[in-house]
Amino acid sequence: MYILRPDQFGEPREREFTVQAYGGPTQTNLVLETLQLGAQQLRQAARMAEEQRHDLASIADEIFGSAAGFAPHWQIPLFGAQLGISTAQSAIGSSAMEQTSDAVERAHESYRDTEALVVRWLGAARQITQYPEMYPHIVHPEGDRALAAAWARTALVNLGHTGVLLFAMVARKQPAVRASGEAGGLIAQTLFEEVRRASRASSQRLNVETQQLPRTESHRLTDYLEAQAAVAAAGDFSISSSDTAEGGQRHIVHIPGLELPEELEEMDLDAIAAGELDLSAGRGVNSLADAVTNDSENLQAVIEEALQRSGAQTGDELLISGYSQGALHALNIAAGGRLARKYRISQVVTVAGPGRGGPITPGVRTTSFQDVNDPVPRLMSEDSELSSTRVEINYEHHASEGRVGGIFGQSHSYTHNLEAIRILEDDPNSHLDAGQREHLRELAEQLSGEHRPTVYTTEWDAAGTERVQQTITEWAGRLQAGTEEVGSGVEEARSGADRVR
Repeated sequence: MYILRPDQFGEPREREFTVQAYGGPTQTNLVLETLQLGAQQLRQAARMAEEQRHDLASIADEIFGSAAGFAPHWQIPLFGAQLGISTAQSAIGSSAMEQTSDAVERAHESYRDTEALVVRWLGAARQITQYPEMYPHIVHPEGDRALAAAWARTALVNLGHTGVLLFAMVARKQPAVRASGEAGGLIAQTLFEEVRRASRASSQRLNVETQQLPRTESHRLTDYLEAQAAVAAAGDFSISSSDTAEGGQRHIVHIPGLELPEELEEMDLDAIAAGELDLSAGRGVNSLADAVTNDSENLQAVIEEALQRSGAQTGDELLISGYSQGALHALNIAAGGRLARKYRISQVVTVAGPGRGGPITPGVRTTSFQDVNDPVPRLMSEDSELSSTRVEINYEHHASEGRVGGIFGQSHSYTHNLEAIRILEDDPNSHLDAGQREHLRELAEQLSGEHRPTVYTTEWDAAGTERVQQTITEWAGRLQAGTEEVGSGVEEARSGADRVR
């Protein structure tokens, strides 16, 4: 009998703490954004030139459409010719400026798309090259199973995205493959629209009761994040307000992650298929649909109501932090909506959150922290658009006492990420460039000070909850039927094998 020995696959070794940071005030980002600003000014100048052309054309119509245009004076035809030349020059100038502006915008979008694609490919390549070092943790008796499980889950997500990219490349040359891909995309879009309609038909209600958390003093970013760990157990989001040096007020909003019913968290198909779910929780499945399909409009509405209760005034400064699903909500708020129209959002910090495509509202500085062995930031196949005010920090943190558990693994836990951020904050010079260090320092400075969060809870309306619950129950029934068919097939195969023996 062949037995694997430890010396055949090597000893498991602890992983070093590493960081890959993207974005921030790099020379490339500053040049690109300067060109983009120039393109916007060109577009504005083109509109002004177009308005001048219309004015000149109106003047020509008024003069030569009346008796004055037929006055017997030799300068009248000359003036008409000059007016026509000026009108044509305005039209040519306006068109040229519009074309130049469009070209700059297309170049910027192309660069950002390529940048996101390169970052994604680098992530997938990193996962593959880590396999020889992860293999001992998988098979060795003393290997770190939590690390291996987290790596395997993230590798599967990355390989899935890589497969989609390869499929898209093949589909460009194969009409049959392209047709099947378009059909699958149509089905996915239909399901997405169904979820979007259900989300928009639902409403989230802010409860009257609130809870005050103990007063804390923050000197660093990790001090603030550690104090927010208690929010998830107390409610759905918190608000902490303080006075600013300018005489106004600053409000800090923290949004925790997804809260699942026990049946969903443990994937209990029998209980789910029987409809034994309570989806009224404020941070539950309805909130996830709101974040993914509705730009967090429902959550923004209840946060706005809570801010009004706390005495916030229009134009006050707003800082948003979020973990996991709460991070996606935070990015949605930073991208625009009712809160961005009413308040001045200055900083957004996210931890272990899914990516969100598209730009962020100008003037909002965002900082995203995530572990490279966390599958959640890559689940939605969305890549954040980097900029001089947007930094993404990816670290690999090996927690030697981590435990296998949870849907997304130990690398997704709030505690795990907090430990990694603390290591980074202890020695930023070894992991970040000068611009990124300054970005992190300013974030920590704005979050420092005394905080006493007020925690708010919410509920979802019964009608919207019922629609979502019916959909989940239906799909759980299908999965349960499929599982039973597979199980019966296995039993039949075993019985057949026994008869052969």
